[in-house]
Amino acid sequence: MATSRGYSSYHGRTPHGKVVLTILLILIILAASASMLLQKYVVYDDSGKPHLELPDGWSSQADSSADTSAAPNQDDLQITIEPPQKEEPKALAAVSLSDDPTAWTAETETAFAAGQNGFAVTMKATGGRLQYASQVPGAFLSSTAAEASSALTGLFTEEHHGIARLSCFHDGLYAKAHLEDAGLKNTGGYIFYDGDSTNWLDPAKQGTSDYLCAVAKECADLGFDEILLTDFSYPTVGKLNKIAYGYQEGAGYDSLAAFQAAQLDGILAALKTALDSYDVTLSVEVPAAWLTGGDETGSLIVQKIAARADRIYAQPGTGGDAAALSTAVTALNPNLTFVPELTVPPESGDYLLLPQT
Repeated sequence: MATSRGYSSYHGRTPHGKVVLTILLILIILAASASMLLQKYVVYDDSGKPHLELPDGWSSQADSSADTSAAPNQDDLQITIEPPQKEEPKALAAVSLSDDPTAWTAETETAFAAGQNGFAVTMKATGGRLQYASQVPGAFLSSTAAEASSALTGLFTEEHHGIARLSCFHDGLYAKAHLEDAGLKNTGGYIFYDGDSTNWLDPAKQGTSDYLCAVAKECADLGFDEILLTDFSYPTVGKLNKIAYGYQEGAGYDSLAAFQAAQLDGILAALKTALDSYDVTLSVEVPAAWLTGGDETGSLIVQKIAARADRIYAQPGTGGDAAALSTAVTALNPNLTFVPELTVPPESGDYLLLPQT
């Protein structure tokens, strides 16, 4: 039997366990060495939590490769939004225009150049004629109504305030033509004549309310910013005891004055409703004595006015100085504005400039 001679090669495999064990041993040695090396750079904060603080030289390279711009802390951001500043309304500095429509353009240009910012023009005159081309049924027009409507189109601007003056009840034309549903009667059942032999509308009648509301709405449609009611009262001269007021003692009113105040308040309420969809100011012109307490009926009426109107106009010369009247108006309603009607502009404040006589 033949036998092999010399060395023969061993073709077995190296055990894997030994290799893994060797690698783990090396890693443990490296970790222990690193731990010992870095131990002196471990710092504990106030809560006992450790963190590593490396020397400046070690961290410079890492810092250079990272974005050092930290995002701002949202808690540190303070965004202040300023509320829009509300502009104080400008004082009303208006002038009364003449009854001649052909002069209105020149009159307003002169007023605006002098610093005024508004104008007042009569649209319904004492006596009853309308000073513009009205479409209200039964209205009586002035001879210059067409010219007035044409002139008005060039007066309205955003910068300037337009005021339509409407004589409410001192209206003999409509009163005579509509005696039953709007005219003021005497106790005999006929049209009432005041001390100047003129006639009036009856504030207690529905026809009066409907007519005035229609005229006011028409003026708002024309472009006026404000409706100024004048002659806002029952007749004040003549045989007033001959007026058929429709008032009866014990019928819900303490006095005839209270009855009158209630009827006028009803007209104001109707006008407010009629103008509700318009951005217009509703104002009333009153005698100064109504504000100073010199007229019992007027004092009751002005209390009703103060609860509904936006502005009250009066001529200080007929019952007191402007400051006293303004104080009286504020006492009635702090939100109510007083506008004095003057012949000379004041140094400040609201005013309506009347033609000098």
